[in-house]
Amino acid sequence: MSSDLSDIPGQSTDQLVRRFAANALRLGYRLDPIEKLPLKLGTPEREAVIKEVQAVARELRARKPVAQVRPLYESEHRAVRSLASTLLGAIDPDLAQAALRSAQYDLPTDEVVALIRRARTPPPERPALAEMTLDALIERFVDASTRLYATRFLYCFEEPADMDVRNAILDNVWDAAREINARGELAILAPLMDHANVRVRFNAAMGCLGIEPQKASAILEAIGKRGEEFDMMDARNALYHWRKGTGVVWGVV
Repeated sequence: MSSDLSDIPGQSTDQLVRRFAANALRLGYRLDPIEKLPLKLGTPEREAVIKEVQAVARELRARKPVAQVRPLYESEHRAVRSLASTLLGAIDPDLAQAALRSAQYDLPTDEVVALIRRARTPPPERPALAEMTLDALIERFVDASTRLYATRFLYCFEEPADMDVRNAILDNVWDAAREINARGELAILAPLMDHANVRVRFNAAMGCLGIEPQKASAILEAIGKRGEEFDMMDARNALYHWRKGTGVVWGVV
């Protein structure tokens, strides 16, 4: 690969996109262990590649070729997705955000896009919770918990609007659980402690602390030790209040 950067302005956009991807692969995914990086940190070879990919990125940003850059955000390689989201984020900010999160969580970008969209889509206003069947309430609980899981791909700590989205979803989760509890049917949440989605399991465990305390507390303890930042914080907080007997979720447990 040429170390001469003077040819960059004369290359086609497609050539630059391929050049960007090739350089990203040479650098590797930035959060991988150091020993897994193709080029060692601090070496002249790595610094030369960084200089080149930055120059390519400047040219692509100047051209703003959204359609041609999009495959970089959707690449199968985390290194490409991550670097594209960092250096080319201004070309398509929404997709760049999804690409960065997809690299961090090692998920396909289109899956993260769908989850972000789902997080930002509120449930229908009708029927009211009091008018729903138990099956419908369980479905609402699972849907809201899945949407809550999806908020890990937003920027809740940095963006107040994203935090508002998360807080609204929390209301959706526990409003459904409160309605279930008001009917004396909280035990129907217990099977959800084996759900495939970690946040569904987590929320079900919170709701079942008073019903199946051993299993529920074990789930929360595991997540509190190793999980997504919000999940860890919520798990530790739930266990603290449960053990103190001060209540975990108003109207539920």
